[in-house]
Amino acid sequence: MPDDRDTGTPAPTGLASAAVELLRVPLSGFVTERKRLAVAARDDGDDDLATAILALRKPSVAAWALNALTAHRPDLLGELEQLGSALGDAQRYGDAAALRTLGAERRSLIATLVTATVEAAAAEGASLSGAVIETVRQSLQAASADADLAAQVSSGRLTDAPTSSGAGWGGVVGGAGTPGRRSTADGSVGTRGDGDGDHSHDDDDDRRRRLRARLEAAERDEEAASSASEETIAFLDESAVRRAGLQRDREDLARRLEELDADIADADREWARRQREADRAQRTSDAAREDVERLRSALED
Repeated sequence: MPDDRDTGTPAPTGLASAAVELLRVPLSGFVTERKRLAVAARDDGDDDLATAILALRKPSVAAWALNALTAHRPDLLGELEQLGSALGDAQRYGDAAALRTLGAERRSLIATLVTATVEAAAAEGASLSGAVIETVRQSLQAASADADLAAQVSSGRLTDAPTSSGAGWGGVVGGAGTPGRRSTADGSVGTRGDGDGDHSHDDDDDRRRRLRARLEAAERDEEAASSASEETIAFLDESAVRRAGLQRDREDLARRLEELDADIADADREWARRQREADRAQRTSDAAREDVERLRSALED
């Protein structure tokens, strides 16, 4: 589910803005951009924002792709939210005809959204795997039936792609085919094992499913390892930013100390100048007093 730090309850404007900017950059540049934004916040004197930015974790590939979709095609996400609202009304009033019509529209829109997501990712220089595309599809299906999920997807601040848990409209509109049955070449419906050539076809399907499952598991492991690595890097980045801040504070204090030393030196020079003036004034006063005494003595003689 989406990270509560990035979606859900409203975030502070500064953090929300930084999250939208950060979570849409290509994944390869995530760490560098996060550090840049944190340093910028620290330079602006907002240590809390810098810490919050460093706490933002790298999104999953599917979440990043959906964030890219938000940036490239916000109009389509608006259609998704409207469709979800219409589905809710049709379900609430038990309008079977509307549900059938909206179900067809939903399938068409989700197909368009999936294609748009792949194109948005490509525009950002990324190619999505089949497993990621399937996760994107599931997320969009879930969002079409859940206003909260739709809002989260539209926010552009996902760190994980939301998926349906089985609740909502997904089990009502656009249902799946009957388990264990498939269409034959002539369009009729058959069961597994019909015909001599079906075993080979089924074996291939089973092998592909196993390989796909292994691929998805490997991708999940990769994302988990990447997240752990990113958290470690985030701690390092936070320490680096804090150290940089302390270093700047130290440099500021050093400059202030130099200024104070200069002020003291100026005061010393001023004191010395005044002292010399006082000495000259004292000598002048002494000389004048001697002249007065000499003149008085002369008058008395």
